[in-house]
Amino acid sequence: MNFDDYDALAAEARPEPPFSCGTERDEWIARTCRTCIHDREQRTDPVSGPGCPLPMIALVAERTPIQWFATDGPDLWRCIEYRHENDGPGPEPQPVPDPPGQLVLAPREPFEGVRMLTPLDPDLLPAVLRRHAVTDGP
Repeated sequence: MNFDDYDALAAEARPEPPFSCGTERDEWIARTCRTCIHDREQRTDPVSGPGCPLPMIALVAERTPIQWFATDGPDLWRCIEYRHENDGPGPEPQPVPDPPGQLVLAPREPFEGVRMLTPLDPDLLPAVLRRHAVTDGP
């Protein structure tokens, strides 16, 4: 993800606002962003630190970043880009190393990265599955 391209992140965000009120928004940002490595520069230097653009998309554009997904717990949203400040050397997740002596059957690179589920599109299913998806759906 390129945090420098605010316009691209705002354009791909979902059009609905993520929070119902300002208090809910402020509490969630205080709980989540205050320990995230992506927002550390903003906390240390609020005037010139770039910070994370995702809360700004929620604040200014009133859109929900696609990097946030809804949860059922006390936190309304979970950010897939969240990295705790003490988790490692940088903002990117560190790959799990191959165990010593383990043979590698396939390269890991094409299978690593951020993957998100999308809603089921019945038009893309074969006819047999489409009939069951339409009748068994919510």
